[in-house]
Amino acid sequence: MKPILLQAFFRIHQTPAEPLDRFFSFATDRFAFANETVWNYVGGEVAAQDDREPARRYTHHCFVMVRAALQFLKFARFHPGGEPLAHDELARRIKQVCVRPVWMPPLPRETKIVFPGFANLREISASAAGLFQDNIGAAWPIYFRPGNFPICIPVSPKGKAKLNDQMLRDLEMGYPTPLWIYNFPKLDINHTVLVYQATREQGRIRYQVYDPNFADEPKELQFDLTTQTFNFESTFYFKGGSVTPRAVYRGFFE
Repeated sequence: MKPILLQAFFRIHQTPAEPLDRFFSFATDRFAFANETVWNYVGGEVAAQDDREPARRYTHHCFVMVRAALQFLKFARFHPGGEPLAHDELARRIKQVCVRPVWMPPLPRETKIVFPGFANLREISASAAGLFQDNIGAAWPIYFRPGNFPICIPVSPKGKAKLNDQMLRDLEMGYPTPLWIYNFPKLDINHTVLVYQATREQGRIRYQVYDPNFADEPKELQFDLTTQTFNFESTFYFKGGSVTPRAVYRGFFE
């Protein structure tokens, strides 16, 4: 317990000694719904809003969705042969998963919180999207995270290289990394993704990430080993290019 407490309060990262019982699968371990952006984007730039479009209800939840996806990977299991839960009980178990600190060790299989009637998170969240959105966590506490405050402190190339090494070690043990990507003081991106797979190539590492702004496809983050920089691909909300990375949810102050 002592190393866990140190990690929580002093931001000491330590790759877990025991591997996760399975790797994150984009096909099954993501949510069936997407985080919605407040602004309307075209080609990575804010565009005029179409008044005919319905109001966007589920916004500002990228941190929440990334955290919850990892919590379900570590603390929940699914039993497709069982009887689906009533809404009240399903809501209670969703909260039971998401109230656990995400940086805590995974639960043993026999004590994981069970969700019968469905094979995986993708399937069950498609069946009860609104219930999941209402119970995996509110958006407003994200703005008061202790880990937000270093945003004005630059991350050096050495710091980025260290983070890259940590993510690779963690992925070897099955642990995805929740990653905050931004370009402060620029506001062209301020987002969170879940890094779940790495491919080593000549001069670079290609990371597959779960981007909660997309419900149907993974995105790619690259680390250039020569320049020690991270680059995120072009999306509807970001033109693509260099980003500042910080790992989040690895301890109380992260």
